[in-house]
Amino acid sequence: MPQNVEIQYDNFLDQLVSKLGKINLKLATDVLYYERKFTDVAPKVELEIHYRSGTNIDKKKYELEASYMVAREGKNGIRAVGLSSLTDLFQLAKDPDIEAIDGFATCASY
Repeated sequence: MPQNVEIQYDNFLDQLVSKLGKINLKLATDVLYYERKFTDVAPKVELEIHYRSGTNIDKKKYELEASYMVAREGKNGIRAVGLSSLTDLFQLAKDPDIEAIDGFATCASY
Protein backbone atom coordinates (compact mmCIF):
# COMPACT_ATOMS: atom_id res chain seq x y z
CA MET A 1 0.00 0.00 0.00
CA PRO A 2 1.37 3.44 -0.82
CA GLN A 3 2.74 5.28 2.18
CA ASN A 4 0.42 8.30 1.76
CA VAL A 5 -2.62 5.99 1.97
CA GLU A 6 -1.27 4.41 5.14
CA ILE A 7 -0.76 7.86 6.68
CA GLN A 8 -4.32 8.88 5.77
CA TYR A 9 -5.64 5.64 7.25
CA ASP A 10 -3.72 6.17 10.50
CA ASN A 11 -5.01 9.74 10.71
CA PHE A 12 -8.56 8.53 10.09
CA LEU A 13 -8.28 5.95 12.89
CA ASP A 14 -6.78 8.51 15.28
CA GLN A 15 -9.66 10.90 14.61
CA LEU A 16 -12.23 8.15 15.17
CA VAL A 17 -10.64 7.00 18.42
CA SER A 18 -10.64 10.57 19.75
CA LYS A 19 -14.36 10.93 18.96
CA LEU A 20 -15.42 7.48 20.23
CA GLY A 21 -14.16 7.95 23.76
CA LYS A 22 -15.20 4.85 25.73
CA ILE A 23 -16.42 2.89 22.70
CA ASN A 24 -14.10 0.30 21.17
CA LEU A 25 -13.00 1.28 17.64
CA LYS A 26 -13.73 -2.11 16.01
CA LEU A 27 -17.17 -2.30 17.63
CA ALA A 28 -18.05 1.21 16.43
CA THR A 29 -16.86 0.70 12.86
CA ASP A 30 -18.69 -2.64 12.61
CA VAL A 31 -21.92 -1.07 13.90
CA LEU A 32 -21.59 1.80 11.45
CA TYR A 33 -20.88 -0.59 8.56
CA TYR A 34 -23.98 -2.70 9.32
CA GLU A 35 -26.14 0.39 9.84
CA ARG A 36 -25.27 1.58 6.34
CA LYS A 37 -25.39 -1.84 4.69
CA PHE A 38 -28.73 -2.92 6.21
CA THR A 39 -30.79 0.22 6.71
CA ASP A 40 -34.02 -1.45 7.85
CA VAL A 41 -32.83 -2.61 11.29
CA ALA A 42 -30.09 -1.81 13.79
CA PRO A 43 -27.15 -4.22 14.09
CA LYS A 44 -27.17 -6.92 16.72
CA VAL A 45 -24.50 -6.25 19.34
CA GLU A 46 -22.97 -8.18 22.17
CA LEU A 47 -21.51 -5.60 24.52
CA GLU A 48 -19.04 -5.96 27.34
CA ILE A 49 -19.64 -2.89 29.48
CA HIS A 50 -16.94 -2.18 32.05
CA TYR A 51 -17.91 0.01 35.02
CA ARG A 52 -15.68 1.80 37.47
CA SER A 53 -15.12 0.18 40.83
CA GLY A 54 -17.84 0.88 43.36
CA THR A 55 -20.66 1.13 40.81
CA ASN A 56 -23.97 -0.47 41.75
CA ILE A 57 -23.95 -3.10 39.00
CA ASP A 58 -27.38 -4.45 39.89
CA LYS A 59 -28.90 -1.00 39.33
CA LYS A 60 -27.07 -0.61 35.99
CA LYS A 61 -28.24 -4.08 34.96
CA TYR A 62 -31.84 -3.16 35.75
CA GLU A 63 -31.57 0.07 33.72
CA LEU A 64 -30.20 -1.79 30.68
CA GLU A 65 -32.88 -4.49 30.75
CA ALA A 66 -35.30 -2.18 28.93
CA SER A 67 -33.12 -2.34 25.80
CA TYR A 68 -30.94 -5.44 26.09
CA MET A 69 -30.76 -8.96 27.46
CA VAL A 70 -28.22 -8.52 30.22
CA ALA A 71 -26.09 -10.50 32.65
CA ARG A 72 -23.46 -9.58 35.16
CA GLU A 73 -19.93 -10.29 34.08
CA GLY A 74 -17.28 -10.31 36.76
CA LYS A 75 -17.23 -7.80 39.58
CA ASN A 76 -17.61 -4.59 37.55
CA GLY A 77 -19.08 -5.65 34.24
CA ILE A 78 -22.25 -6.35 32.34
CA ARG A 79 -22.74 -8.32 29.12
CA ALA A 80 -25.61 -6.91 27.07
CA VAL A 81 -27.10 -8.36 23.89
CA GLY A 82 -29.59 -6.64 21.63
CA LEU A 83 -30.05 -4.29 18.70
CA SER A 84 -28.06 -1.07 18.85
CA SER A 85 -27.10 1.79 16.56
CA LEU A 86 -23.97 3.88 16.91
CA THR A 87 -26.17 6.65 18.31
CA ASP A 88 -27.39 4.20 20.97
CA LEU A 89 -23.79 3.36 21.88
CA PHE A 90 -22.90 7.05 22.20
CA GLN A 91 -25.93 7.55 24.45
CA LEU A 92 -24.87 4.58 26.60
CA ALA A 93 -21.28 5.86 26.80
CA LYS A 94 -22.50 9.11 28.40
CA ASP A 95 -22.92 7.21 31.67
CA PRO A 96 -20.08 8.54 33.87
CA ASP A 97 -19.79 5.16 35.62
CA ILE A 98 -18.81 3.41 32.39
CA GLU A 99 -15.09 3.05 31.74
CA ALA A 100 -15.24 1.16 28.43
CA ILE A 101 -17.62 -0.48 26.00
CA ASP A 102 -16.20 -3.45 24.07
CA GLY A 103 -17.86 -6.21 22.12
CA PHE A 104 -18.87 -7.06 18.60
CA ALA A 105 -21.63 -6.46 16.10
CA THR A 106 -23.30 -8.58 13.44
CA CYS A 107 -26.10 -7.95 10.99
CA ALA A 108 -29.35 -8.31 12.92
CA SER A 109 -31.03 -11.68 13.04
CA TYR A 110 -34.77 -11.91 12.61
